[in-house]
Order: sequence, then C-alpha cells, then structure tokens
Amino acid sequence: MNTNISLRRHSGLCLNDGIYSSLKQFPSLQNWLYFPLCILLLTACATPSTHPALLENKNFLKLIPVRDFVASRDSNWGYQISPDGKKLAWLAVQGISIHIFVKDLESNTTRTFQAKNFYGFEWAQDSRHLIFTHSQGDENTAYASFDTEQPQVVFLSPQGGAKAVLLRQIANDPAHVWIVHNQRDKSLFDLYKVNLDTQESVLVAKNPGNASNVLIDAQGVFRGRIIKRGDISSIELLQTDATTYKPVYQWSSSDLVEVTSIADDGATLYLLSNKGRDRKVLLALTTTTGAETLVYENPVVDVSYVYTHPITEKPLLAFTDPDYPKVEVLDPSLRDTFKFLNRQTPARINIRSSDRAFQHLTFSLNTDKGTEWYLYDMARAHLEQLGASPSLEHKNELADMQPISITSRDGIALRGYLTLPKNVPARPLPMVLRVHGGPWWRDAWGYDSEVQFLANRGYAVMQLNYRGSLGYGRHFEELAIGEFAGKMQDDLLDGVQWAIDKHIADPNKIAIAGGSYGGYATLVGMSFTPEKFACGIDLFGPSDLAKLVEDFPPYWKFELDRWHRFVGDPTNPADRKIMHSKSPLFKADNINKPLLVIQGGMDVRVRADQSEALVERLQRAHKPVEYWYIPEAGHGIHHWPQRMKQFRKSEDFLAECLGGRSGGMDFYQLGSWLF
Repeated sequence: MNTNISLRRHSGLCLNDGIYSSLKQFPSLQNWLYFPLCILLLTACATPSTHPALLENKNFLKLIPVRDFVASRDSNWGYQISPDGKKLAWLAVQGISIHIFVKDLESNTTRTFQAKNFYGFEWAQDSRHLIFTHSQGDENTAYASFDTEQPQVVFLSPQGGAKAVLLRQIANDPAHVWIVHNQRDKSLFDLYKVNLDTQESVLVAKNPGNASNVLIDAQGVFRGRIIKRGDISSIELLQTDATTYKPVYQWSSSDLVEVTSIADDGATLYLLSNKGRDRKVLLALTTTTGAETLVYENPVVDVSYVYTHPITEKPLLAFTDPDYPKVEVLDPSLRDTFKFLNRQTPARINIRSSDRAFQHLTFSLNTDKGTEWYLYDMARAHLEQLGASPSLEHKNELADMQPISITSRDGIALRGYLTLPKNVPARPLPMVLRVHGGPWWRDAWGYDSEVQFLANRGYAVMQLNYRGSLGYGRHFEELAIGEFAGKMQDDLLDGVQWAIDKHIADPNKIAIAGGSYGGYATLVGMSFTPEKFACGIDLFGPSDLAKLVEDFPPYWKFELDRWHRFVGDPTNPADRKIMHSKSPLFKADNINKPLLVIQGGMDVRVRADQSEALVERLQRAHKPVEYWYIPEAGHGIHHWPQRMKQFRKSEDFLAECLGGRSGGMDFYQLGSWLF
C-alpha cells in the first residue's frame, strides 16, 4: 500500500495538511499508525468558525498548528557565553527531547548532551561547568552542576524536600558558588558556600530566624543581611569586628525595596525602592553616611529592572514598561557601546550573559512575534544572530499586540494590551479577557504564545492591568487593598464594557480566563457576575481565600504581611468573614455557564483541594464544569505534552462556547501519548 497517498485520501476525515506533514517526520510509524489514527481522527476533526464575524470573513489567515505554539522541534533558547569568552551554551530540541548545546568558539565545534529534567542554566565561573535548576514541580528546587568536558551531573544542594536559590557566583573564586536553602528549617534559608568539584557545602551564615536575604558582593565578601522585625525590614551591614551589624536602610511592608548590586568594596548599595515616593526608582546608597542619590527614575512607571556591570556592579542599563518596553543607558560614555539598543520599532531587550572581560555579551530581542538571540562584540560593535524562536516563521500570520488605556468607573487610568485576529474586519468579535496572575504582577508587551494562539483561532484578546498590578506606582497598587472580588474585578468588567462600546467585542460571546489570581478572577466572574461571561477557563485559581492563605508554604512567611494587608488575616474572625464573602466556592450555585478547571497535583501555592472542592460542588449541582487534574504539574504548566493538551482543550472549549475555530487533534499530541 502507498501509505502517503492513502492517508491523503482520508483528509475528508479531518487528516489536515498539518497532521500529514507531521506524520512524514516519522516515516517508520506511518503504516503502524494508519488504522488507529484514522479511527482517532474521526473524533478529532478541525472545526471551522461559527461566529458570524468570523464565518463571513474570506481573508482569514491560515490556522497555525498547536505544536508550533508549544512543541516545535525548531525551538532554541537561552544562549549564554562562558566567562572566558571561548564557549557558547544554549538549549534546543533535538529529536524529541531538549538538549544542551556547547559550542567551542575557537575550534567552531559543537557538542550536545541531553538535558533531562533540568530547567534554566548559567555558566560557572570556571567556564567548564553549567549550573542547572532542577525541579520536580513542587517548587522544591535544587541546583546541579554539569561538567561539559566529562559529561556528568552532580547536585550542589539537597534533593527533595528543600528549596534552594543560587545566590551568586564570584569571578575570582571559580571553584565555589553561594547557595541558600531551607533544608534545616522549611520557613528559613541558610547561606552555604559549595565547592563545584567536591560538592562540599560549608554553612556561612545561619538564619537567625528573621533574615529574608543575605548580601554577598562581587568579590565574594559577606556584607550583611536583610532583617525583618515586625512591620520593618532593615539592611544590616556586618561591621569590622565580624560579629555586629549596623542598620543602614529601613522600610515598611508597604514599601517595595530590592538590593540590585553592591559596589565600591561595599561602600555603595544600589537599590530599586519606592520608599517615600510613588514609583520605584534606582537609588545609590552610601553605606557610611546613609546618603541616598537618585540614579534614574521614569516619570510614568516603576523601574522594572537594572543590568549591572558583571565585575564593578555599577548599574549600566535601566528597563521600564510604560506601554512598549524602554531601556535607558545610564552611563553616557557607554551610549556608543550600547547603540544596538537604539531601535525604531518596539522590542524587549534582555542582556543574558557577558564574558569576564566584558567584551562580548549575549542578549535576546523579543517582539510580539517572537524572540531572536544575538552575540554582540562590543569592541567591534558587531552583532551575530545566534538563533530565533520558531514563532517567527509565522510572523506574517501573527497578530499585533497594541497598548490600550481606558478609564475605570471611578476615574482610574487602566492600561493594558489588545490583540485582534489578523485580517479580520473590525466588527464585534468573540473575545477572551485574559487575566494575569499575582495579583502583584503585570502584563507587558511582547510575544505570548497563548495570546497569539487565541488570536489565530479568531478571538480578540484583552489583557488589562487592573488596580493592584505592579509597575504603575504605589498608589495604583494600594488601590487594591481590600478589593479582591471588588474594584479589582470592576476594572476587568470596565475593560469588557469598553471593548463592547468600541464594537470590538460581541457582548454575548466573551470568555474570561487566567491562571493563579487570574484563575480566581475567572471564578469570581463566573459566580459573582454570571451574566457577563459566556464561559471561563480557570488554571489553578483559588476558590477559598481563607484556606489559601492558611495553606501557603512555610517559606512564604515574609510575604504574609502583604496578603494580610490586601486580602485579610484568616485568624481574625472579622477578616475571615470578609474573605468568605469574596470566595467563589461559596457562590458556586450562581455558576451556570461552561467552566473548564485545570489544576496541578503538586501545586503548593494553590493546593489541589481548592479546585476539587469547587468542582465537586458544581458536579453535585449538575453544573456545566469540566475538570482536568494533572498529578505531576505544579503552579503552572511547563511540560510540552501538558501544554499541548491545555491548548487543545482550550481551543475546543472556546470553539464550542464562543464560535472560534479549532485545529483538531495535532499529530504531536498523539506523539506525546506514545513517547
């Protein structure tokens, strides 16, 4: 039998060109899979749009396969140059798994190694080892060292039952790394110095019980700690007697303060701080006198983050997100060096690594269509492209993400982003209100696979930074105090009404979706205002606020002040009553539209019983709910087979509810079952 011809003849049974082309990549499987695949495809058909605004469109762009959003075999990312400037390392898909690629720049040779169960890496200062993050999904992360010369993995921190953080590396001490972990006490982190070769771990500083962080400078000198006493946090520097500490900077739990670097042999601390002001700015703190010098501020938004010199720790670049990403060169003498940052079109640029001599660096350039990776030779002002995300192959089909600004019902300026399906006439469309998590987070401009996926399926996608979102100053954040299921939700509803008034959204075909706090907002929308939304998708969203706060992991103890201030303290009966009234679990009877609930079994932030209690109540009342429980997932979906299933479930669910299109079963989905 000519299998290729026979399979093509069955395209009427929904074997589309995407599945056919995928199958050709595995020719040995074609005969074996032919009959079961045909049977499977009978119930896995692609569905066309049914919404009038999409049904009448003759110029709708091609349907991009699900796999190209979550599981492309051309994926590559994370390019980093070694400290000696002689090697590059990155991650990419080879075959059906992720591999580490290590390129010797002098010999122009590349070796590959499988990167199983490792996520995120950086070069060790010896330019031989790579340090990886290892996680089983429950946030108990460990760190491991990978020897690129004699391929071997050894762990640098405890495996299982402890959470570790790689604090920093030291250029003049390539044999060691500094790690904090909570093996001794799950609520606290102690500081260890770990030998890369022997894995010997030496306790440097035992947490006294109220230290939220420790300070190590670029030379490997332990400079001090951040101590929390009641509502006040304080930077305390170790004095010359090596036993006493001196407070040099204090702030309350209502302030946002972060130490970005330690320079001038400990004489200067660089801070991102909003203490005594509305927006977070970059400050230089003189440790001997306590004098503060303003280094940089943006007139509209917080400073998002700062890139510092790898040796001197002086701040070089400041990044902000007013609408499109912005970057400011802080040292005028470096403006020619960083002239590659000057672009006429928007892009988010992240410096990913540099060599020890600070002559070469790698950076990513992200737009709303995807990411490109570059190696930059600063002396020659030469750019070399290293890689690009496979999404850029579809850049002509992907939609534009546009900044928007609306006014809430109480006169607050709300900013966000709107992504409209490409080549679809401007008329009321089915819309997905996609709510970010946190809530102390924000949506920002750039490539988002889920947003582009939804737009390709025919939906307008709105992302609104409701009050409480970070990045817009203290006042905007504090407007959210006590406003869970209140004015925070009103902001989202005002965004929906804006889209309806602008004839962007069909008022009868609007879905709400999100993860974490976005999942909570979804449940609030479906239970508090069920008439507003046609359906909802909740990913690991809490349904019971009091139980959520009670069940937080022990190492969140320094974050509880914020939760108590904004949401409530469940040990206080009055607060608990209010939290109960704002919990969707106890308004589940109001849910009468289709709801898809997705929950990870290893989630330690929003535990599975939050979703299970809600789903059980809805099922008992015969409400339209679908529940997908993922035993091995944590607070997020990262493994590609699960991501593919998430996208497939979402597109079928929304096609039924809103009338957009669905691609049907992608062959990679079948591959994920097999492999």
